[in-house]
Amino acid sequence: MIFGNKRTIVENLKSYVASWPQKELVFSYELTCSVTPSGPQLTLKQKQTGFSLSMVIQPSSNSLRVSSFTLQEDPWLEDICQSLYDAALIELVLQSLTLSVSCAQYFNKEEVSFVISAEEAAHLSSLEDLFNSVSSHTTTEGKRQIFTVSAWAPYSDEFMDYANSMKTNLRQQLWTQQKSDSFLRRFLQRRDRLAVSLSSNSFDKIKQQPKPALGTVIPFPRVSGF
Repeated sequence: MIFGNKRTIVENLKSYVASWPQKELVFSYELTCSVTPSGPQLTLKQKQTGFSLSMVIQPSSNSLRVSSFTLQEDPWLEDICQSLYDAALIELVLQSLTLSVSCAQYFNKEEVSFVISAEEAAHLSSLEDLFNSVSSHTTTEGKRQIFTVSAWAPYSDEFMDYANSMKTNLRQQLWTQQKSDSFLRRFLQRRDRLAVSLSSNSFDKIKQQPKPALGTVIPFPRVSGF
């Protein structure tokens, strides 16, 4: 699909984000678009945490190039609830990847290529199985990690299925952990949790007792042959 003008592209992307089924997500999102010297920037904001992820996109002949993948977060949530903090970061990155694939489809591009710094690539290190290829190259801007994912079916369908399985696993892990985590339990069981701000004083932040480090909340599933 090719949009006729920039305003149409922005409105369609915003509508796409607004259409994400909330029953399949832990958090809710909103999209803003801006122009930078490097190109158009899409910023996906997680409403409950205030965390955000910005991508600078540059459509080329056959691909949508992402030249910047910048995560903005605040460690306050990590101190209060480690599992919810991990889940927020994982889901934000997964939804940003989903957004990038859909954006490539809007521009009728074959693939998305993330050409990013090692620091930015760290956000994708646990998700390499989602990509068709991962490599490292030296460019005029220095060393860059390159992650490529197809935007054409059936490969894009496999990507979406795999990402959705991760999100399902994530929600299941959280619902299991909420039995022993009162903060997490109060958040998940609130009827208005998609409208509440975790960073505001309106949400009762009770600091949890220190627990042994468990690493990432979700053990990422492996899919043979993907």
